[in-house]
Amino acid sequence: MRLHSLRAAPAACAALAAGLAFVLAACGSTTTTSATPTGGAGPVGAAPSPSASSLPTAGTAARIGADCAMIPVKGKGSIGSMSTEQALKAASSNPQLSVFIAAVRRAGLEKTLNARHSYTLIVPANSAFASLSKAEITQLRNSGFLLKTVRYHTLKSKVAPQEFVTGARPLTLQGIPLSLSKSGSVYKVNGATVLCGNIKTRNATVYIVNKVLLPPH
Repeated sequence: MRLHSLRAAPAACAALAAGLAFVLAACGSTTTTSATPTGGAGPVGAAPSPSASSLPTAGTAARIGADCAMIPVKGKGSIGSMSTEQALKAASSNPQLSVFIAAVRRAGLEKTLNARHSYTLIVPANSAFASLSKAEITQLRNSGFLLKTVRYHTLKSKVAPQEFVTGARPLTLQGIPLSLSKSGSVYKVNGATVLCGNIKTRNATVYIVNKVLLPPH
């Protein structure tokens, strides 16, 4: 499976700006780290995620996904700093996740999610928004559908890597379950590949994916 490179995101976002206002500002800060399939070689010059080839044992906080190099090793936005922050603040520290954070705020769910505990947040990378079709962008311009979409990315409980193996279907705030799966070393949520997941924050677990999950009508 070939994923869209994050290098193409700024140009694509500029084209989308007329249809989806919050994309423009958020995509302006996209960096050039490339996204590769889970279990792949990872970005050039970066070591593959040590957890990408095997399932972490129960109770560990090992990350899954082959593009965990998108998370800084030290300082702001690093795994260490994210563990001490609320999920939304932690995600906002990474410019490659800025579009989803803007969507959460536009949907008016920032306070709601900050008040929750022990939940899971599925966060599409900016490149995921850049690959949306014109029809999908039109849908997201509708505030009601945007609200449903953000709620569809929010799971009511903490999700561990082991649940991908068992094919779990955790319930979202939208009231519709998501389908988790694992094939070889690839972890997926509704068919979207996990780029980096099982990231612990103060009030939630974060999984970064390569597609926007649009709720069924």
